[in-house]
Amino acid sequence: MARPPLHRMNYEHQCECGRWLSGRIILEEETNNILAESSCPCGRKITKVVGYLVTIQCTKCKTFINF
Repeated sequence: MARPPLHRMNYEHQCECGRWLSGRIILEEETNNILAESSCPCGRKITKVVGYLVTIQCTKCKTFINF
C-alpha cells in the first residue's frame, strides 16, 4: 500500500490539554524521516515520526526515485 504525496498528508491528534490539533507534515532531510509537527496554544510542541522516505533505483533506467 502506498502513502499519498507529502503535501496531501495531514495529522490530527488531541493535546494533553484536550484541544484537537492539526499538524503539518515535514521531511527531515538528514535522517529521511517523515515528521508530524504541531504546536498547541497551551505551549506544547509535539513532533512525531509518522513514516520514512524510501529510495529505490529503477532497474531499467538506473534513476533513483524517492517516495
